[in-house]
Amino acid sequence: MIRGTRFVAVMAAAAVLAGDSAPAGAVIPSASKIAEAVADANRGAGRNGPVLLDITLTIGDGPAVATGVLATHPTGLARLELHSRRGFVERHLLQGNDHSASRDSEPIEQPRHFLPPVFLLQATSGAALSAALRSFGIAADEAVLGRIGDFDCYVFGGRLPPSLEQAGRVLPSMWVDLESYEVVRIDGADGVRYRFGPSQEFDGIRVPRWIAIEAPGEPPARLDILGAAPANAPAAAFGSGWLTAPVATP
Repeated sequence: MIRGTRFVAVMAAAAVLAGDSAPAGAVIPSASKIAEAVADANRGAGRNGPVLLDITLTIGDGPAVATGVLATHPTGLARLELHSRRGFVERHLLQGNDHSASRDSEPIEQPRHFLPPVFLLQATSGAALSAALRSFGIAADEAVLGRIGDFDCYVFGGRLPPSLEQAGRVLPSMWVDLESYEVVRIDGADGVRYRFGPSQEFDGIRVPRWIAIEAPGEPPARLDILGAAPANAPAAAFGSGWLTAPVATP
């Protein structure tokens, strides 16, 4: 439940987005209006085009196990190349909600969930965001209010009662801070949860400092973002042939 001054902030934000046509007592604007506000925030953050992210991967409480580069495209595509401390190269490809991976150019049947859907933070319009949410299994036409820690949020896709969430149930959804319109959390249809850290800026591109990954039956993982830059990465660069292409020798 949202109380006190934060509830007033929810009402004020809803009124701004809903406009003068909002009915008396309206608490939340339409999902399409929220989507447009999120797209505005994406453009303001400078990440509305293809982006390259330099990352390190940590599993559990240990030190970083790999370094890598994550390329992400606002049309719903992402790829990640990880160079393990143990000497192998692992590649992950995300096309909407379709995830595949390889290790040293050989396919992996059941890959770990190391590649977040960062393209949901890149949509350039409300319509594009809605389409991307649907491709990821999230009901884009439904938005409710929710709370995570200190964040009051708009939640695309709805939310579960606390009792079901505490029992481990996951509803496909995207949680957006109602003040900044930055993404706070994404829950996938496969039960994987992505949490996004506070923003930092690299050369005019604002991205999360880290992304925590929680997947059923797997130890928690975390990507720390060390740098970001615009990418010359057309959609054709995210084809499945990249997974099995020869790995370059360092």
